[in-house]
Amino acid sequence: MNKEKQINEIMDSLDQLKQAEPNPYLYAKIITKINAVREEYTPVKMVWLAAASFLLLVLLNLQVMRHSSAAPDKHAGVAELARDYQLLNTTTINYN
Repeated sequence: MNKEKQINEIMDSLDQLKQAEPNPYLYAKIITKINAVREEYTPVKMVWLAAASFLLLVLLNLQVMRHSSAAPDKHAGVAELARDYQLLNTTTINYN
């Protein structure tokens, strides 16, 4: 019974609360900030840094592509080994 009484006291205390009232100019302030037009510019240093990073990425990509195409064929040794051990099917059978 004691718990029920405590619950009722808490619920009754909530009935005595008043609704909070905002600043009368709050709505106007919010609308003004929403409608305010601000032009934001990206710093020139940041633009140059992004351009340099992109250029570096492209140059590294080209270097890797050029280096990988100049490398010898990695499968050439496997083909030679298959030929030495006669693992390739060189016979043609006509089933017609």
